[in-house]
Amino acid sequence: MKIAFELNGKDICLETAGDRRAVDLLREDLNLTGAKEGCGTGECGACTILVDGRSQLSCLMLAAQLSGRKVVTIEGLATAGTLHPVQASFAANGAVQCGFCTPGMVLTAVDLLERHPHPGRQEVIAAISGNLCRCTGYKKIVEAIERAGQPPAMELSIQREIDRIPSAVSTGSTGSPERPVFVPESLGDLWRLLSDHPGAQVLAGGTDLLVWLRNGRINPSALICLERIEALQGISESDDGVRIGAGVTHETLLESPVIGRLFPVLAQAVKTLGSPHIRRTGTLGGNIMTASPAADTLPPLSVLGASVELQSPQGIRCLPVDTFLAGPGRTALLPGEILVAVRIPRPAGITFQYFEKVGLREAMACAVASLAAVLKVSDSGIIEFARLAWGSVGPTVVRLPEIESALAGRPFTRETFQAVVPLVGRRLSPINDVRASAAYRRLVAANLLLRLPAVFPSCMPGFAGQFPEGGT
Repeated sequence: MKIAFELNGKDICLETAGDRRAVDLLREDLNLTGAKEGCGTGECGACTILVDGRSQLSCLMLAAQLSGRKVVTIEGLATAGTLHPVQASFAANGAVQCGFCTPGMVLTAVDLLERHPHPGRQEVIAAISGNLCRCTGYKKIVEAIERAGQPPAMELSIQREIDRIPSAVSTGSTGSPERPVFVPESLGDLWRLLSDHPGAQVLAGGTDLLVWLRNGRINPSALICLERIEALQGISESDDGVRIGAGVTHETLLESPVIGRLFPVLAQAVKTLGSPHIRRTGTLGGNIMTASPAADTLPPLSVLGASVELQSPQGIRCLPVDTFLAGPGRTALLPGEILVAVRIPRPAGITFQYFEKVGLREAMACAVASLAAVLKVSDSGIIEFARLAWGSVGPTVVRLPEIESALAGRPFTRETFQAVVPLVGRRLSPINDVRASAAYRRLVAANLLLRLPAVFPSCMPGFAGQFPEGGT
């Protein structure tokens, strides 16, 4: 496959396997070894590069996805032998130890400072949460980024070690030439490709799929990247609700004022999903299609009454999210269909929305148990309705209508929630696995429910009513 893109300020065109990982192309074929091969699953950030000015994980990108992009590696960051201000700050503040994570940290910091020239400490910590320092030198790294200030407009230069890259390159890579990669730009192109390649696997962000591809869990005959199809993008609001394109990234969801205003439970869940790099690449549609019991967006979508819009050349159909999900890794998608959008109805009045998950660590954690809640509470503190959905405690999202009915009409107090806790333990069917036992998951699921009265005031700052006696 012929791929043309800009690399460190220089236009190049090369012939390589389209399904070759970007990190392998850069390191092994182009000798740009600043991008490190670390975890290979998107968790350590050592392979970070800049793509169109944004930090991306090259271990979770295909060579074909670089086509037409502007790529910057650590080798192209300095200008005429002078360190970029972020590089200089790292050196001056002792933020370099073994150096393995440094290129990724620096490029992530450059992305942050280009968008937010004077970030606060918490912003810096959040930005590098997907970059693992194996020497645990975070204090110096955070200080170096804070002191870097606002970098000047980036002037890219080509260092000596990459001057030898010609404008046309034949890599001689050992990729899979028998597995083509396609990047369509319209649904019409996509339908033709699916017709010509019935065994193809479609991918949007690919944050799970590319890991499965590498470890042999899947072996499709072709790959079709959906990221450039405009019809899968966009967030639009109407009188009925909101339509979210399946290709919308988690980062875009977090930045959307519409999502934050109408569906804070979804925004809260997305904020806990992966790292900034993963959220920049991963999509809402991909999180749904993976159909993992621990998928962070599924419980919020369930309690919000969301539906999925499915399309094929024959037409469009819609299904409730709860109906669409059939089990771990299984959905009601028919052959020839793709998920094109998610529709969420407008909330009925002012509702209390909350999401929380418990994992084995603070960041980049897969849920041991999670809970999404949407409740409407009267001014007198009485629950008018409750919608509750648990994640990671069953084969798919778990709704317990018996508990929802029992809460309706009751005062919003800990005692009310305590009374239904026994039902949680009896109705959930979690599994034992490497992350947690079934018994622990039941305990966590019940405790998440008990936390709702305590977190209500912080989630409903405009609540003008009164809690019943004995409430929070």
